[in-house]
Amino acid sequence: MMLKKERIQISIESELKVKAEDILQELGMTPTMAITLFYKKIIEKKGLPFEVNLPEQTKQVRRMVRLANKSPNITRIEDNETLEAWLNVDE
Repeated sequence: MMLKKERIQISIESELKVKAEDILQELGMTPTMAITLFYKKIIEKKGLPFEVNLPEQTKQVRRMVRLANKSPNITRIEDNETLEAWLNVDE
């Protein structure tokens, strides 16, 4: 029984494509085989088959923003007038 097939179309940088396809060729795989394997691993793992992490600096900035949002002493500045008033408080 033949399973129904779907076409996937993507755009990637030329250099990335060439380098990846050179490696796939050494492995004896086509891009279609590699993408099929990738999709099967997504199903098996119920997610990406590798870790995807934010850089540590981004994590720290997000942590600081969350803490700042919880602080009662934070002045919310949503327009230029509020910013100017806040900057001129000590003058």
